[in-house]
Amino acid sequence: MTHTTIPEFAILGHPNEGKSTLVSTLTEDDTVRVSPFPGETTASRTYTVTLNDAPLIRFVDTPGFQAPKKTLAWFRSYAGAPERILDAFLAEHQDDQTFTDECELLAPVAKGAGIIYVADGSRPVRQNDLAEMEILRLTGLPRMAVINCKGGNEKHLAAWRAEFRKTFNAVRVFNAHTAAIKDRLDLLAALMTVDPEWEPALSHVVTALNEEWGHRLRRSVDAMAELLRFALTHTVSVTLRDDTKKGETEKKLAARFQEDLRKKEARTREQIRRTFRHSVFDVTMPEGSVLQQDLFDKRTFKLLGLTQKQLATAAATCGGAAGAVIDLAAAGHSLGLFTVLGSLGGAASAFLGERRIARAKVSGIPLGGQELTLGPCRNLQMLFVLLDRILLYFTLITSRSHGKRDDAALAIEEAALSDGGTSRHLSSSDKKAFQELFNAAGKQDSAGIDNAMADIRAVLFARIN
Repeated sequence: MTHTTIPEFAILGHPNEGKSTLVSTLTEDDTVRVSPFPGETTASRTYTVTLNDAPLIRFVDTPGFQAPKKTLAWFRSYAGAPERILDAFLAEHQDDQTFTDECELLAPVAKGAGIIYVADGSRPVRQNDLAEMEILRLTGLPRMAVINCKGGNEKHLAAWRAEFRKTFNAVRVFNAHTAAIKDRLDLLAALMTVDPEWEPALSHVVTALNEEWGHRLRRSVDAMAELLRFALTHTVSVTLRDDTKKGETEKKLAARFQEDLRKKEARTREQIRRTFRHSVFDVTMPEGSVLQQDLFDKRTFKLLGLTQKQLATAAATCGGAAGAVIDLAAAGHSLGLFTVLGSLGGAASAFLGERRIARAKVSGIPLGGQELTLGPCRNLQMLFVLLDRILLYFTLITSRSHGKRDDAALAIEEAALSDGGTSRHLSSSDKKAFQELFNAAGKQDSAGIDNAMADIRAVLFARIN
């Protein structure tokens, strides 16, 4: 393999050892069929990792060995040229149903694919396993063994390691269900040690994936920062032509504002989900998740955001906005979040600005009345609650292996929120960036908003990198 070669690896092993899960994780493709039942993969299928629409590396998901002892017997009896052993086996057995799966899984190797052999380290080594290892040794090709301990059970890990060291160039423990990006890159880097000829191509792959990860982080930061800016600058307006319906109109405006913010949060989550190539893992969180609770639910404000003491301190630096220190019991009400000091008369009026519209005519019909505007949000806690929610979502997405099919999101969430959300642990200097955005947005200071956004992006990148 040269640096211009597209590396290709065949994932081999016994049925139901985690081969498809490993392929799904390494390719970041959660559409790969993964089943708890053995024998689901009956034909080899190639999955390609692309970058900027160009192929970078390929992995071949293969059926499991079905007749390893008979295959080994043939390999041991083979008397031809060693480098032709795979071609000879395939030529002799391609129409033999006894060896259908063996021909299918060895075909990619015969064409030049590297060998990654997967075994479940939670069970003991069996005779069939030893036969499969010996078959691959007799190919004379470089190979890596990957021990995938299902359920985190490492009871037989030492035994597997001992056997693999006899017949494989490299041995790695890799849990495809929990692997993070670093684990994935480490495994690819380890493949370079298996065969010096693989190093140029794989070095290019690892470098490219590292750079792509940095791009993903920056795109995520941009999306998060834009969500926060939107929350503090967004307004909704309506023309009021009947003063008797002002109260009803104000409530509708508040509902519209809240729905706009919910949709913006959902779009930001979707951007992050797509950035990290999750297509099956739904944006809807499991029941019980704080991310499933409505953004304006009072329970959300109890779990996330600053503590009351932190909020009071932060509000003091933001001009003492009363809206920053609200009664949490009112958080679920449509207007409670938007009450600010200097109310114009009632909770709604505190957030509603009014101005007369100049008289005009459209099609000869005179128009007039009031334009009611709701926004921007002047609730400091809203900013930190949104920050906590989007950072938690980022953690769930980036912690989830593409090969995982069950739902462990709640466990990750509970760990992340064991001592409150991120905002409660920000340093004073980091917190200042968000307070400056709040102040600049309140003054409608575009330059101040831009400066604060640059600082917030730096804080966010440091938090997620």
